[in-house]
Amino acid sequence: MRLSQSFIKTRKQVPSDETAKNAKLLIQAGFIHKEMAGVYSYTTLGLKVLENIKQIVREEMNSIGGQEVQMTVLQPKEIWEKTDRWDDSKVDNWFKTKLANGTELGVGLTHEEPIVDLLKDYLSSYKDLPIFVYQIQSKFRNELRAKSGLLRGREFIMKDMYSFARSQKEHDELYEQAAKAYSRVYDRLGIGKVTYRVKADGGIFTDKYSDEYQTISPIGEDTLFNVPGTDKFFNEEVAPSNAPQISVDKKKLPIEDVEGKGIVGVEALAKFLNIPVEKTTKTMIYQTDSGEIIAAAVRGGYEVNEIKLRKVIGTKGVKLADEATVKRVTKAEIGYAGLLNLPKEVRLIVDESCSNRTNFETGANKTNFHTINVNWDRDIPMPKEFYDIKVAKLGDSDPESGKVYETKRAVEVGNIFPLESKYSDALNLYYIDESGKRQSIVMGCYGIGVSRLAGLLAEYFSDDKGLVWPENIAPAQVYLVRLGDSGTTVKYADRIYKKLVNKGIETIYDDRDMRPGEKFADADLMGIPHRVVISDKTIQADKIEYKRRSDREAKLMNEEEFFQILK
Repeated sequence: MRLSQSFIKTRKQVPSDETAKNAKLLIQAGFIHKEMAGVYSYTTLGLKVLENIKQIVREEMNSIGGQEVQMTVLQPKEIWEKTDRWDDSKVDNWFKTKLANGTELGVGLTHEEPIVDLLKDYLSSYKDLPIFVYQIQSKFRNELRAKSGLLRGREFIMKDMYSFARSQKEHDELYEQAAKAYSRVYDRLGIGKVTYRVKADGGIFTDKYSDEYQTISPIGEDTLFNVPGTDKFFNEEVAPSNAPQISVDKKKLPIEDVEGKGIVGVEALAKFLNIPVEKTTKTMIYQTDSGEIIAAAVRGGYEVNEIKLRKVIGTKGVKLADEATVKRVTKAEIGYAGLLNLPKEVRLIVDESCSNRTNFETGANKTNFHTINVNWDRDIPMPKEFYDIKVAKLGDSDPESGKVYETKRAVEVGNIFPLESKYSDALNLYYIDESGKRQSIVMGCYGIGVSRLAGLLAEYFSDDKGLVWPENIAPAQVYLVRLGDSGTTVKYADRIYKKLVNKGIETIYDDRDMRPGEKFADADLMGIPHRVVISDKTIQADKIEYKRRSDREAKLMNEEEFFQILK
């Protein structure tokens, strides 16, 4: 690509509302154009980076038998109604539209339903299974927090693959094959040593836990909990945890109601009552879809983890109770719910952090009052079982090993989900086994954000001068700089350019009429791995000037040496 003939230009300024480093770098280097928050166009350079990432992903998916397809962006409402995911209360980040005749359509945010609908025409026998099917396509999500450049978009490019198996055992084997292929992808992208398989919530896709692939990075939006000395990681949203133990009073004090009106937060409450925060209790009232009332309690300083709570209760349909319900069961205004004297209809679920306390505080279930010096068995029956329903925090330990967690920030770069037969059953996709019986198909889902990876790699492989692309990701291998416009220099530089092109080496040829410093700065900003300079001076020395993007100094060498490096 000759820059004198290209529309691409680097720039010093970026949109004033752009705060993400990855987007700033890519905009300045001429790789992307911002249309709006979370929506970007890709120039020739940006597109080549995407295609290079896609090819690595494609090769690894093909290596485990993946078959590539292309599904539609527009999706019929009917198939989503069959899986109970059309309603915005179930999936709240839809983009939806209508045909001229009023027919409602979804704009593709994921493709579990469409892939099942497609394969209904092709799968019927045990002989047709197992299979992997995948696509690489733009997705659209009504993201509320589109402020991290390519890391969180409203329109983004994703590889989504789906597995179809005859049994749970066969699915598990496919699942691990896909996991290994994912690890190979990240190794080839140069981030394998800082990318980990992490347990996470299944979200809208499954009731089970999923596996995320997270790259350790200071820009990460996710907090990971790591068991020290191991590759065992949990996303904060599901990290099992034991709270640090606290001292137990030898003497049980008399129970007492204390008036405390309008106190906000456990720190203020603990100070008012002159007790440690750990002796306060946070009690939240929830209601399930079936109408069951839940009182969930955690030790002061923790928050109730609704994902964990749903797992304990055994239903996804759990929400905070409305004001009227709270008043009915606690006989108090919101903010004074506690563990004492709750009606029999209320199911009490208490976190393990509350198990070893004496003389603790709880809401009095009486407006403006808190009860102190509460003790298990004396004032409240000891629960038969304590649970882990809290959001883990620094200082907590892994229940299995007993080791205190370390925490790290990370960026999610992929995920894999066990789907069981939720979607295949709902859409009537079955297979006939060897004995002629109809059987359910067990599915898995495997996603990699291609454009998200481009953003992460831009930040990970960069320095104070700009991008520093790995060779297998860079939009070109060589940045050829011509200094001067004498006939000899032009002829020599053109010959080198032609030779590079004939050898199939992607090259950016900077033949513009600009100062040397500007050309060198652009080469660094674009992050092209190899820079070559041709000038009257180098020609006189019968040399070329060569510099790797990652090197500090350039050096002179002959033409043969340079092409040997490229080999």
